[in-house]
Amino acid sequence: MESSALPQEIFLLLCEELAARRDFGTLFNCSLVSRRIASVALEQIYSIQEYSPVSTGDAIYKLEWLQLWRSIILSSIKKTAFPYCVYVRALSLGNLEECLQDINRDKYSRDIFFGGAMRQFLVLGKGHGLFKNTREVQLPPINIQDTIVKCADSITRYIKRLADDTGTAVSLAHLEGTYIPHDELPTWIARLGTLTSLRIRDGSVLGVEAASAIFECCPRFVDLTYSSSTADEDLAAFFQTLRPNSLRSFEVISQNSIGENALTALNYHAASLRRLVLRNLTPQAMKALNSLPDCTFLETLLIENDRYNLVDAADYPEETLKEVSAWICKCKSLRDLSFSHFIGSDPVVKDILNSPDIRLTSLSLISIHSETEAEDTATWTALGLQDRLESLTLGLHELGYGHIAEAKPPLVDSICRLKNVASLNLMQVHLSEDTVERIATSLPNLSEFSFSGNHLYNPILIPLSAIPKLKLLCISSLSSFTFQGLRDFVFRLISRGRTGIKIDILNQLGECKLTASESVLLQKHFMDLKGRLEIAYFMDPDELHETDFSDVSD
Repeated sequence: MESSALPQEIFLLLCEELAARRDFGTLFNCSLVSRRIASVALEQIYSIQEYSPVSTGDAIYKLEWLQLWRSIILSSIKKTAFPYCVYVRALSLGNLEECLQDINRDKYSRDIFFGGAMRQFLVLGKGHGLFKNTREVQLPPINIQDTIVKCADSITRYIKRLADDTGTAVSLAHLEGTYIPHDELPTWIARLGTLTSLRIRDGSVLGVEAASAIFECCPRFVDLTYSSSTADEDLAAFFQTLRPNSLRSFEVISQNSIGENALTALNYHAASLRRLVLRNLTPQAMKALNSLPDCTFLETLLIENDRYNLVDAADYPEETLKEVSAWICKCKSLRDLSFSHFIGSDPVVKDILNSPDIRLTSLSLISIHSETEAEDTATWTALGLQDRLESLTLGLHELGYGHIAEAKPPLVDSICRLKNVASLNLMQVHLSEDTVERIATSLPNLSEFSFSGNHLYNPILIPLSAIPKLKLLCISSLSSFTFQGLRDFVFRLISRGRTGIKIDILNQLGECKLTASESVLLQKHFMDLKGRLEIAYFMDPDELHETDFSDVSD
C-alpha cells in the first residue's frame, strides 16, 4: 500500500503549536526535513523571532544574532531562499540598533554582517575619528541611525509590494524604534496595513501626519507606547486624528511633556481604552488627572509622578482629587491598579478600595503618604475588602534616608485577609519577625514572598518553609542564618516534597558568612530540589580585608 504525504495543513498546525510554545529547537529541526516543511517551519520561527534567545544580544549568540538580522534584511531584496521579513510580526529597530552598536568596533563581525549584498545598507559616519580593533585595523564608525533607516525602508517597502502583488495581508503588526525620522514614519506606517502597535522611544516624531497614515491605512491599530518629549498639543492632535474610540492601550515609558491637552484628548478613545500607563508625570500632568472623566472602561491603570519632580495632592485645585476619585471609581472593570509617588493620594486609594464595584486582582502602591493616623487606618482597613487580589506590592512613604515606614496593625490585618494573594512584595515595608510569621501562616496561596524588616535568625525559617505553594522567597532584612539553620530549612522542604524553590538572601551579615564547603553543600541540596539559593553579604569580611593597592613611595 502506497503511503501518501501528510497534507501541508497538518504541518502548519504542528508548527503553529510549536511556535505557541516557543520551541525554537524543534522548529529548526523541522525546517531541515524538506523544503516543503521548511517553508512552514521557518515562517513560524521568524514570526516569533523577537522571543528567541538569539535576539537578546547575549554574547554566546552573537553570530546567530547577526545572521538573524542579516537574513531579515536580505530577504527584502530577494537575496534569501524565503521572504523572511514578511513572516516577522514584530520589527524591533531598537534591537537592530543594539546589534549595530555591538559590531561597530569589531571588523570581523562587521565583515560578516555587511558582506555581499548587505554592503548597500552600510552608511559610514562622516567627520568622526577612526576606531581601532584588537588587531589595530582602523575602522570608520557606522552611522547607525542612517543604516537603520535604509534597512527599515527596504523591509517596509518589500512588505507593501508583496501585499499589493499577492492581494494578501502580511504578518507585521508591531513596529518599535528608538529613532525614526519624522518624515519617514508616516511612509512606513502607510506600508503596514496590519499594524496594530507602535512603540516609539523618540516621541517627538509623533504628529498629525503619522496619525493620518494610521487612520487611512491601519484599521486594526490599537496600541501606542512612547517616550521622550512630544509637545502636549501635538500629542493631543495625534489622539484626535486617529479613528475615535480605536486606541485600546496607551503607555508612557520615560520623561514626557504630557499635560491637560493630551489627557483630555484621550477621552476621544474613552469607549475603547482599556490600558492606561502614565509614568514620570510632571506636576502639570498630575494636576490634570481629572481630565479623563469618560475613560471608565479601564482594566489597567498606572499613575506615576516623576519622583524627581514631586507634587503633593495638597497643592492640587480643591476639587481635583475628588474628581480623580470619582473617575476611577466608575471604572468597574478595573483589575490592575498602580500608584507611584502619588503623594497625598490616600483619599483616592481609600475610595477605590472601598468601592463595591471594583474588585482588583493586582495592586501596587509605592511611596504614598497619609496626612493623619485616621486616614492611614481607613485606607489600610479598606485594603482588606479587596478579597480577589492575587498580587500586592507595597512600598510605603519613606520617612527619611534609610528609614522605611513600619507595617501597622490595620495593614497587617488586611494583608492576612487576602487569601487569594499569590505574589506579595513588601520589600519597602518594615516587618517584625512576628508579622512575617503571621503573614506566612495566613496566606495559603502565597507563591512569591519578598520582604524587609527586623534582623532575622534561624527560627523564622520554620514558618517560611511551611508556606505550601512557595516558589520564590526574597529576604532583604539583615539576617544571621547559620549553615545548620539553612540546611534544616532545605530538609523541611524535602520532607514536604517541595521543588523548584528559589531563595534570595540579600543582607546576610558578613560575620555569619558560610564557608566555601558549606555553600557548595547547600547549593547541591537546592539543585536536588531543582531550585536555587543565592546569598549576598552585608559587610563581607573577604571584601573588607582586601588590600587597597596604591602607589606608595619608599
